[in-house]
Amino acid sequence: MTAPTPCHHGMAKARGCSQLAVGTFSHLFPELKPLTITEDEAAAIGGPGGVMHDFDGASPDSMVPAGYIFFAQFVDHDITLDTSSALRPDPDSHQAKKVHEFVDHLGNIRSASLDLDCVYGFGPEASPHLYDGEHMAVGENGIDLARSPGGTALIGDPRNDENIFIGQIQLAFHQLHNRIFDERVYQRDITDTGWTRFGAAQRETRYHYQFVVLFDLLKRICDPKVFTFAAERICNTKKDFPLCYKRDKHDKLPMPVEFSTAAYRVGHTMVRDRYALNAKHREVELFDEAFGTLGFSALPEELVPDWRFMLALDPCVTPHMSKAFNAVFANELMDLPIVGSNNANDRALAFRNLMRASALGLASGQAIAEEMKTKGYPLDVTDLKLGKVKKWKRVADVLHKSGTDLSKNTPLFYYLLRESELASGGARYGPLGSALLLEVFGGMLRLCNDTFIEPFETGNWRPDPCIAGPDADFDKGRLIKEPDHYPLDLADLVRFAKRLDATG
Repeated sequence: MTAPTPCHHGMAKARGCSQLAVGTFSHLFPELKPLTITEDEAAAIGGPGGVMHDFDGASPDSMVPAGYIFFAQFVDHDITLDTSSALRPDPDSHQAKKVHEFVDHLGNIRSASLDLDCVYGFGPEASPHLYDGEHMAVGENGIDLARSPGGTALIGDPRNDENIFIGQIQLAFHQLHNRIFDERVYQRDITDTGWTRFGAAQRETRYHYQFVVLFDLLKRICDPKVFTFAAERICNTKKDFPLCYKRDKHDKLPMPVEFSTAAYRVGHTMVRDRYALNAKHREVELFDEAFGTLGFSALPEELVPDWRFMLALDPCVTPHMSKAFNAVFANELMDLPIVGSNNANDRALAFRNLMRASALGLASGQAIAEEMKTKGYPLDVTDLKLGKVKKWKRVADVLHKSGTDLSKNTPLFYYLLRESELASGGARYGPLGSALLLEVFGGMLRLCNDTFIEPFETGNWRPDPCIAGPDADFDKGRLIKEPDHYPLDLADLVRFAKRLDATG
């Protein structure tokens, strides 16, 4: 689920947690036949003017505050980066074995673990430019990332400076570490446990981050029935989990392409064209180079975002909500600032998602739904009712010429979004998309040996009451089963990191 990335940026290797390291991609279900679609088919569905183009921004809201879009993008940049695969499939990509071999050797330049390597890099000694002593570097005025004399952000992943909002998420995690280091670990006896003060602050920051990914972000966007099914298994180390995601032959966690090129791109459909930055700037385009929201430059003081418009930080200010989970994209995402192509289709993010999935040999949504159901997930293969989709006749005309029947073999990405629309009216992600997210994120939490799961299960760790609040209830049953119970959420992390509890 990631917000849009106009282009790739190079970066150093990341430090994964313990047994994990920079790895490769994979297929969750390599035995399934890849679904290959043509450019004409992808353009009819996801190109400019296609079925997925929301020209007038008429799509309704979800119930998810807009700040989660950029947090989801930040999480994506923590776990995945593909700089090698092509947008268009190889002419021989219909040969399943060839595609699977290519994907198995495709490098993921991030570690498939929720370890915040996009914040910490290799640590203070190996990545000193990210640090101010044992603190994370922050700009002198405290409102922007630390920058080089040329204006380059001093962060572990350059993509986290590509727009104002994700830059501020990155800044918040620097500030979260710093405040935990200054105020929350010096009081604890860390000598006997073998932790340094820096290591203890880093561990606390990571654990709070991981908790929010599972019990805030995923719980907030996923189908409740599927969330309960998966979370009960994720949080019980006596139960087998994940159900199909596993380490590769080198004992590393690969990044499944069903997740990276389809399921976690759900964030794209949540994006609006415009956002409120602050009280003076309430209608700002996401990619407005003239205004400065495109990123990769110092942040002017007048453009500092007021996070009350993005998250539920103030009971007197209603945050803006993300767009509904449905199969249409905001106009801004259908004309991205892509460099190196004069093809209008290439600038449409929906088209790019469909073509990349085809190039990497993803099976159809129906085939993957059947497999996930077989594994035990509470879902069925959805009748997408494509004939009722607005403007589907244009797609049908293209399909008639090619002889393709997408009603029974639908590209996974489109399947997931259409399923969400039918399952909840766009309020949440659909059952299959939710299952894929929880399978992979849950696998990261269970298959990595340094996550909050085991100490939380044994009662040896709870979120800090100074971050979550002294009355927060972390009963596991309520966390897993009770809708809208968020005792620690992203707003709590931002409030603590930016000292909004002290300054308002």
